[in-house]
Amino acid sequence: MDNVTFDISQKVKEWNNEIVQSLIPNNIILSMYMVAGLLGNSLVIFIYGFKMKGNKEDRYFIPFLAMADLWASLICASFGIAQNMMQATFDDEQLCKTWWFFAAFSTLTSVFFLLIVAVHRYLKVCQPLGRQMTLKWKRFALCMGLTVAFILAVPMTYFYGSDPFLNEELGIYGRRCSRLSSANKTGSLIFGGLLLLITITIITSLICLYSKIGLKIRDHLKRTKIKQRNKTVEHSRGGVSNSDDRLSYTERETQSHDTDDRTEDTGFSTMRRSTITCRELEAVTPTKNNGGKHVPRLSSVKRRKRKRVVYKFTLMFMLITVIFLICYIPKTTIMLLEARNTSFWEEFTYTGRSVLLFVYRIYILNNITNPVIYAFLDKKFTKEIKRCCVCK
Repeated sequence: MDNVTFDISQKVKEWNNEIVQSLIPNNIILSMYMVAGLLGNSLVIFIYGFKMKGNKEDRYFIPFLAMADLWASLICASFGIAQNMMQATFDDEQLCKTWWFFAAFSTLTSVFFLLIVAVHRYLKVCQPLGRQMTLKWKRFALCMGLTVAFILAVPMTYFYGSDPFLNEELGIYGRRCSRLSSANKTGSLIFGGLLLLITITIITSLICLYSKIGLKIRDHLKRTKIKQRNKTVEHSRGGVSNSDDRLSYTERETQSHDTDDRTEDTGFSTMRRSTITCRELEAVTPTKNNGGKHVPRLSSVKRRKRKRVVYKFTLMFMLITVIFLICYIPKTTIMLLEARNTSFWEEFTYTGRSVLLFVYRIYILNNITNPVIYAFLDKKFTKEIKRCCVCK
Protein backbone atom coordinates (compact mmCIF):
# COMPACT_ATOMS: atom_id res chain seq x y z
CA MET A 1 0.00 0.00 0.00
CA ASP A 2 2.87 2.35 0.86
CA ASN A 3 4.50 1.62 -2.52
CA VAL A 4 1.27 2.48 -4.35
CA THR A 5 0.96 5.76 -2.47
CA PHE A 6 4.59 6.59 -3.28
CA ASP A 7 4.08 5.87 -6.98
CA ILE A 8 1.02 8.12 -7.14
CA SER A 9 2.86 10.88 -5.28
CA GLN A 10 5.75 10.68 -7.72
CA LYS A 11 3.36 10.88 -10.69
CA VAL A 12 1.71 13.96 -9.21
CA LYS A 13 5.10 15.62 -8.70
CA GLU A 14 6.17 14.83 -12.24
CA TRP A 15 2.86 16.15 -13.55
CA ASN A 16 3.29 19.31 -11.47
CA ASN A 17 6.85 19.81 -12.75
CA GLU A 18 5.60 19.68 -16.34
CA ILE A 19 3.08 22.43 -15.60
CA VAL A 20 5.70 24.50 -13.75
CA GLN A 21 8.05 24.35 -16.74
CA SER A 22 5.33 25.78 -18.98
CA LEU A 23 4.71 28.63 -16.51
CA ILE A 24 8.31 29.88 -16.20
CA PRO A 25 7.64 32.96 -18.42
CA ASN A 26 4.58 33.69 -16.29
CA ASN A 27 6.66 33.54 -13.10
CA ILE A 28 9.25 35.90 -14.58
CA ILE A 29 6.52 38.44 -15.39
CA LEU A 30 5.03 38.12 -11.90
CA SER A 31 8.48 38.67 -10.36
CA MET A 32 8.83 41.83 -12.43
CA TYR A 33 5.41 42.93 -11.16
CA MET A 34 6.59 42.48 -7.57
CA VAL A 35 9.81 44.47 -8.06
CA ALA A 36 8.06 47.29 -9.97
CA GLY A 37 5.21 47.46 -7.45
CA LEU A 38 7.59 47.54 -4.49
CA LEU A 39 9.96 50.20 -5.86
CA GLY A 40 7.38 52.42 -7.54
CA ASN A 41 4.77 52.53 -4.78
CA SER A 42 7.39 52.84 -2.02
CA LEU A 43 8.80 55.87 -3.84
CA VAL A 44 5.31 57.39 -4.12
CA ILE A 45 4.63 56.87 -0.40
CA PHE A 46 7.98 58.41 0.53
CA ILE A 47 7.68 61.47 -1.76
CA TYR A 48 4.00 62.30 -1.27
CA GLY A 49 3.85 61.28 2.38
CA PHE A 50 7.09 62.74 3.75
CA LYS A 51 8.85 65.03 1.27
CA MET A 52 6.14 67.28 -0.18
CA LYS A 53 5.27 70.31 1.93
CA GLY A 54 2.45 72.83 1.82
CA ASN A 55 -1.07 72.29 0.50
CA LYS A 56 -1.77 68.59 -0.05
CA GLU A 57 -5.48 68.87 -0.83
CA ASP A 58 -5.29 67.41 -4.34
CA ARG A 59 -2.61 64.88 -3.36
CA TYR A 60 -4.24 63.70 -0.13
CA PHE A 61 -5.39 60.27 -1.35
CA ILE A 62 -2.26 59.42 -3.34
CA PRO A 63 -0.18 57.94 -0.45
CA PHE A 64 -3.13 55.82 0.70
CA LEU A 65 -3.78 54.57 -2.83
CA ALA A 66 -0.06 53.81 -3.16
CA MET A 67 -0.09 51.78 0.07
CA ALA A 68 -3.04 49.75 -1.18
CA ASP A 69 -1.32 49.25 -4.55
CA LEU A 70 1.92 48.24 -2.82
CA TRP A 71 0.29 45.47 -0.80
CA ALA A 72 -1.90 44.36 -3.72
CA SER A 73 1.06 44.04 -6.09
CA LEU A 74 3.21 42.14 -3.58
CA ILE A 75 0.47 39.82 -2.31
CA CYS A 76 -1.19 39.07 -5.66
CA ALA A 77 2.08 38.58 -7.55
CA SER A 78 3.61 36.33 -4.87
CA PHE A 79 0.34 34.39 -4.63
CA GLY A 80 0.37 33.90 -8.39
CA ILE A 81 3.94 32.56 -8.27
CA ALA A 82 3.00 30.15 -5.46
CA GLN A 83 0.01 28.90 -7.46
CA ASN A 84 2.20 28.43 -10.53
CA MET A 85 4.78 26.45 -8.56
CA MET A 86 2.12 24.22 -6.98
CA GLN A 87 -0.41 23.78 -9.76
CA ALA A 88 -1.08 20.18 -8.69
CA THR A 89 0.56 19.99 -5.23
CA PHE A 90 -0.98 22.90 -3.27
CA ASP A 91 -2.16 20.87 -0.28
CA ASP A 92 -1.77 23.50 2.48
CA GLU A 93 -5.40 24.42 3.16
CA GLN A 94 -4.80 27.24 5.65
CA LEU A 95 -2.07 28.90 3.61
CA CYS A 96 -4.32 28.83 0.55
CA LYS A 97 -7.26 30.40 2.40
CA THR A 98 -5.05 33.05 4.01
CA TRP A 99 -3.55 34.02 0.68
CA TRP A 100 -6.96 34.29 -0.96
CA PHE A 101 -8.20 36.52 1.87
CA PHE A 102 -5.30 38.97 1.70
CA ALA A 103 -5.30 39.01 -2.10
CA ALA A 104 -9.02 39.86 -2.14
CA PHE A 105 -8.70 42.40 0.71
CA SER A 106 -5.79 44.32 -0.86
CA THR A 107 -7.37 44.32 -4.32
CA LEU A 108 -10.79 45.47 -3.09
CA THR A 109 -9.17 48.17 -0.94
CA SER A 110 -7.43 49.61 -4.00
CA VAL A 111 -10.70 49.54 -5.97
CA PHE A 112 -12.72 51.28 -3.23
CA PHE A 113 -10.02 53.93 -2.83
CA LEU A 114 -10.33 54.70 -6.55
CA LEU A 115 -14.08 55.16 -6.10
CA ILE A 116 -13.52 57.54 -3.17
CA VAL A 117 -11.07 59.56 -5.28
CA ALA A 118 -13.65 59.77 -8.07
CA VAL A 119 -16.29 61.16 -5.69
CA HIS A 120 -13.77 63.66 -4.32
CA ARG A 121 -12.85 64.90 -7.82
CA TYR A 122 -16.54 65.11 -8.81
CA LEU A 123 -17.31 67.39 -5.86
CA LYS A 124 -14.27 69.56 -6.58
CA VAL A 125 -15.00 70.02 -10.29
CA CYS A 126 -18.75 69.64 -10.79
CA GLN A 127 -20.08 71.02 -7.51
CA PRO A 128 -17.55 73.64 -6.35
CA LEU A 129 -20.26 75.63 -4.55
CA GLY A 130 -21.55 72.59 -2.66
CA ARG A 131 -20.20 70.76 0.34
CA GLN A 132 -16.72 69.35 -0.10
CA MET A 133 -14.99 66.42 1.58
CA THR A 134 -13.41 67.71 4.77
CA LEU A 135 -10.45 65.96 6.39
CA LYS A 136 -12.86 64.18 8.73
CA TRP A 137 -14.96 62.83 5.85
CA LYS A 138 -11.88 61.79 3.90
CA ARG A 139 -10.68 59.70 6.82
CA PHE A 140 -14.16 58.28 7.32
CA ALA A 141 -14.39 57.32 3.64
CA LEU A 142 -11.01 55.56 3.77
CA CYS A 143 -12.05 53.63 6.88
CA MET A 144 -15.32 52.64 5.21
CA GLY A 145 -13.42 51.43 2.16
CA LEU A 146 -11.19 49.26 4.36
CA THR A 147 -14.17 47.92 6.31
CA VAL A 148 -16.22 46.96 3.25
CA ALA A 149 -13.16 45.38 1.61
CA PHE A 150 -12.54 43.31 4.76
CA ILE A 151 -16.19 42.15 4.96
CA LEU A 152 -16.18 41.08 1.31
CA ALA A 153 -12.81 39.31 1.65
CA VAL A 154 -13.82 37.13 4.63
CA PRO A 155 -16.14 34.77 2.62
CA MET A 156 -13.18 33.98 0.33
CA THR A 157 -11.87 31.70 3.10
CA TYR A 158 -15.05 29.61 2.82
CA PHE A 159 -15.41 29.38 -0.95
CA TYR A 160 -11.70 29.02 -1.81
CA GLY A 161 -9.12 26.50 -0.63
CA SER A 162 -7.03 23.46 -1.58
CA ASP A 163 -9.27 21.69 -4.08
CA PRO A 164 -8.66 18.19 -5.59
CA PHE A 165 -9.02 17.74 -9.36
CA LEU A 166 -8.57 14.79 -11.68
CA ASN A 167 -6.09 14.27 -14.48
CA GLU A 168 -8.10 11.85 -16.61
CA GLU A 169 -5.19 11.03 -18.89
CA LEU A 170 -2.92 9.88 -16.04
CA GLY A 171 -5.71 8.77 -13.74
CA ILE A 172 -4.37 10.74 -10.74
CA TYR A 173 -5.60 13.56 -8.54
CA GLY A 174 -3.81 16.82 -7.86
CA ARG A 175 -4.63 19.67 -5.50
CA ARG A 176 -4.68 23.35 -6.41
CA CYS A 177 -5.51 26.56 -4.57
CA SER A 178 -8.75 27.67 -6.21
CA ARG A 179 -12.52 27.81 -5.88
CA LEU A 180 -13.70 24.75 -3.90
CA SER A 181 -15.86 22.35 -5.87
CA SER A 182 -17.21 21.04 -2.55
CA ALA A 183 -18.48 24.46 -1.40
CA ASN A 184 -22.20 25.13 -1.19
CA LYS A 185 -23.35 25.83 -4.74
CA THR A 186 -26.15 28.20 -3.74
CA GLY A 187 -23.92 30.17 -1.40
CA SER A 188 -21.17 30.29 -3.99
CA LEU A 189 -23.57 31.63 -6.62
CA ILE A 190 -24.95 34.26 -4.22
CA PHE A 191 -21.47 35.40 -3.22
CA GLY A 192 -20.31 35.44 -6.84
CA GLY A 193 -23.39 37.38 -7.86
CA LEU A 194 -22.79 39.89 -5.06
CA LEU A 195 -19.19 40.44 -6.14
CA LEU A 196 -20.33 40.81 -9.75
CA LEU A 197 -23.00 43.34 -8.75
CA ILE A 198 -20.49 45.36 -6.71
CA THR A 199 -17.98 45.25 -9.56
CA ILE A 200 -20.55 46.44 -12.12
CA THR A 201 -21.76 49.15 -9.73
CA ILE A 202 -18.24 50.46 -9.12
CA ILE A 203 -17.34 50.41 -12.81
CA THR A 204 -20.61 52.17 -13.74
CA SER A 205 -20.11 54.76 -10.99
CA LEU A 206 -16.56 55.49 -12.11
CA ILE A 207 -17.65 55.90 -15.73
CA CYS A 208 -20.58 58.18 -14.81
CA LEU A 209 -18.58 60.36 -12.40
CA TYR A 210 -15.64 60.87 -14.72
CA SER A 211 -17.92 61.40 -17.73
CA LYS A 212 -19.57 64.32 -15.92
CA ILE A 213 -16.16 65.59 -14.83
CA GLY A 214 -14.86 65.35 -18.39
CA LEU A 215 -17.81 67.33 -19.76
CA LYS A 216 -17.29 70.00 -17.11
CA ILE A 217 -13.60 70.34 -17.94
CA ARG A 218 -14.38 70.46 -21.67
CA ASP A 219 -16.88 73.29 -21.14
CA HIS A 220 -14.36 75.18 -19.04
CA LEU A 221 -11.66 74.83 -21.69
CA LYS A 222 -14.08 76.14 -24.33
CA ARG A 223 -14.89 79.20 -22.20
CA THR A 224 -11.19 79.79 -21.59
CA LYS A 225 -10.46 79.75 -25.33
CA ILE A 226 -13.30 82.21 -25.97
CA LYS A 227 -11.98 84.58 -23.29
CA GLN A 228 -8.47 84.39 -24.68
CA ARG A 229 -9.78 85.08 -28.19
CA ASN A 230 -11.74 88.12 -26.95
CA LYS A 231 -8.69 89.40 -25.11
CA THR A 232 -6.63 89.12 -28.29
CA VAL A 233 -9.30 91.03 -30.24
CA GLU A 234 -9.37 93.80 -27.62
CA HIS A 235 -5.61 94.23 -27.80
CA SER A 236 -5.63 94.23 -31.60
CA ARG A 237 -8.17 97.11 -31.57
CA GLY A 238 -5.66 99.43 -29.91
CA GLY A 239 -6.44 98.64 -26.30
CA VAL A 240 -2.81 99.11 -25.32
CA SER A 241 -2.30 102.53 -26.95
CA ASN A 242 -4.78 104.58 -24.94
CA SER A 243 -4.93 104.92 -21.18
CA ASP A 244 -8.73 105.23 -21.17
CA ASP A 245 -8.98 102.10 -23.27
CA ARG A 246 -6.65 100.31 -20.88
CA LEU A 247 -8.86 101.34 -17.98
CA SER A 248 -12.02 100.17 -19.67
CA TYR A 249 -10.35 96.92 -20.61
CA THR A 250 -9.26 96.41 -16.98
CA GLU A 251 -12.78 97.08 -15.79
CA ARG A 252 -14.19 94.63 -18.31
CA GLU A 253 -11.71 91.97 -17.18
CA THR A 254 -12.57 92.74 -13.56
CA GLN A 255 -16.27 92.28 -14.27
CA SER A 256 -15.55 89.06 -16.15
CA HIS A 257 -13.56 87.65 -13.24
CA ASP A 258 -16.26 88.85 -10.85
CA THR A 259 -18.85 86.85 -12.79
CA ASP A 260 -16.63 83.76 -12.70
CA ASP A 261 -16.23 84.21 -8.94
CA ARG A 262 -19.98 84.08 -8.40
CA THR A 263 -20.56 81.05 -10.57
CA GLU A 264 -17.53 78.80 -10.13
CA ASP A 265 -15.55 79.52 -6.93
CA THR A 266 -16.56 77.92 -3.62
CA GLY A 267 -17.23 80.07 -0.55
CA PHE A 268 -16.06 83.37 -2.05
CA SER A 269 -18.26 86.45 -1.55
CA THR A 270 -19.19 88.65 -4.56
CA MET A 271 -17.28 91.91 -5.00
CA ARG A 272 -18.90 95.03 -6.33
CA ARG A 273 -18.12 95.67 -9.99
CA SER A 274 -18.19 99.47 -9.80
CA THR A 275 -15.60 99.90 -7.03
CA ILE A 276 -13.07 97.16 -7.57
CA THR A 277 -9.65 98.09 -8.95
CA CYS A 278 -6.75 96.07 -10.27
CA ARG A 279 -5.00 96.45 -6.97
CA GLU A 280 -8.00 95.20 -5.01
CA LEU A 281 -8.31 92.27 -7.39
CA GLU A 282 -4.84 91.07 -6.38
CA ALA A 283 -5.42 91.69 -2.66
CA VAL A 284 -6.33 89.02 -0.16
CA THR A 285 -9.73 89.50 1.50
CA PRO A 286 -10.99 87.25 4.32
CA THR A 287 -14.24 85.39 3.82
CA LYS A 288 -15.98 82.31 5.22
CA ASN A 289 -16.05 78.75 3.93
CA ASN A 290 -18.63 76.03 4.55
CA GLY A 291 -17.26 75.38 8.01
CA GLY A 292 -17.64 79.00 9.11
CA LYS A 293 -13.89 79.65 9.39
CA HIS A 294 -12.21 82.70 7.90
CA VAL A 295 -10.01 81.86 4.93
CA PRO A 296 -8.04 84.23 2.66
CA ARG A 297 -9.56 85.26 -0.64
CA LEU A 298 -7.29 84.35 -3.56
CA SER A 299 -6.49 86.73 -6.38
CA SER A 300 -7.91 86.01 -9.81
CA VAL A 301 -4.50 84.85 -11.06
CA LYS A 302 -4.13 82.43 -8.16
CA ARG A 303 -7.70 81.23 -8.63
CA ARG A 304 -7.04 80.43 -12.28
CA LYS A 305 -3.81 78.65 -11.35
CA ARG A 306 -5.64 76.74 -8.62
CA LYS A 307 -8.33 75.67 -11.06
CA ARG A 308 -5.72 74.42 -13.52
CA VAL A 309 -4.17 72.32 -10.74
CA VAL A 310 -7.56 70.83 -9.86
CA TYR A 311 -8.21 69.91 -13.49
CA LYS A 312 -4.71 68.50 -13.96
CA PHE A 313 -5.04 66.14 -11.00
CA THR A 314 -8.56 65.21 -12.07
CA LEU A 315 -7.30 64.21 -15.52
CA MET A 316 -4.50 62.23 -13.85
CA PHE A 317 -6.97 60.25 -11.75
CA MET A 318 -9.17 59.75 -14.81
CA LEU A 319 -6.24 58.10 -16.58
CA ILE A 320 -5.59 55.89 -13.55
CA THR A 321 -9.25 54.82 -13.57
CA VAL A 322 -9.21 54.03 -17.30
CA ILE A 323 -6.18 51.76 -16.78
CA PHE A 324 -8.01 50.10 -13.87
CA LEU A 325 -11.01 49.34 -16.07
CA ILE A 326 -8.85 47.93 -18.87
CA CYS A 327 -6.91 45.72 -16.45
CA TYR A 328 -9.90 44.33 -14.53
CA ILE A 329 -12.26 43.46 -17.38
CA PRO A 330 -10.25 40.31 -18.37
CA LYS A 331 -10.05 39.11 -14.75
CA THR A 332 -13.79 39.60 -14.19
CA THR A 333 -14.64 37.79 -17.43
CA ILE A 334 -12.44 34.77 -16.61
CA MET A 335 -13.84 34.60 -13.06
CA LEU A 336 -17.37 34.38 -14.48
CA LEU A 337 -16.34 31.61 -16.86
CA GLU A 338 -14.57 29.78 -14.03
CA ALA A 339 -17.67 30.00 -11.81
CA ARG A 340 -19.88 28.47 -14.53
CA ASN A 341 -17.49 25.63 -15.35
CA THR A 342 -15.66 23.86 -12.49
CA SER A 343 -13.27 22.15 -14.94
CA PHE A 344 -12.54 25.39 -16.79
CA TRP A 345 -8.74 25.25 -16.42
CA GLU A 346 -8.46 21.57 -17.40
CA GLU A 347 -9.79 22.32 -20.86
CA PHE A 348 -6.60 24.15 -21.89
CA THR A 349 -3.17 22.90 -22.92
CA TYR A 350 -0.11 23.91 -20.90
CA THR A 351 0.61 26.76 -23.33
CA GLY A 352 -3.02 27.86 -23.38
CA ARG A 353 -3.14 27.84 -19.59
CA SER A 354 0.03 29.93 -19.41
CA VAL A 355 -1.40 32.56 -21.76
CA LEU A 356 -4.74 32.60 -19.95
CA LEU A 357 -3.06 32.99 -16.55
CA PHE A 358 -1.09 35.95 -17.91
CA VAL A 359 -4.32 37.59 -19.09
CA TYR A 360 -6.05 36.73 -15.81
CA ARG A 361 -3.32 38.36 -13.71
CA ILE A 362 -2.84 41.41 -15.89
CA TYR A 363 -4.94 43.27 -13.32
CA ILE A 364 -1.78 43.59 -11.20
CA LEU A 365 -0.56 46.13 -13.77
CA ASN A 366 -3.17 48.47 -12.31
CA ASN A 367 -1.21 48.46 -9.04
CA ILE A 368 2.20 49.20 -10.58
CA THR A 369 1.45 51.76 -13.33
CA ASN A 370 0.26 54.58 -11.05
CA PRO A 371 3.79 55.74 -10.06
CA VAL A 372 4.63 56.09 -13.76
CA ILE A 373 1.53 58.25 -14.26
CA TYR A 374 2.47 60.46 -11.30
CA ALA A 375 5.99 60.89 -12.69
CA PHE A 376 4.68 62.04 -16.09
CA LEU A 377 1.79 64.25 -14.95
CA ASP A 378 2.83 65.67 -11.57
CA LYS A 379 5.82 68.00 -12.07
CA LYS A 380 6.25 68.51 -8.34
CA PHE A 381 6.60 64.75 -7.83
CA THR A 382 9.26 64.62 -10.56
CA LYS A 383 11.14 67.58 -9.03
CA GLU A 384 11.17 65.91 -5.62
CA ILE A 385 12.61 62.72 -7.13
CA LYS A 386 15.35 64.71 -8.87
CA ARG A 387 16.08 66.59 -5.67
CA CYS A 388 16.46 63.35 -3.73
CA CYS A 389 18.78 61.97 -6.41
CA VAL A 390 20.92 65.13 -6.31
CA CYS A 391 21.13 64.98 -2.51
CA LYS A 392 22.31 61.40 -2.68
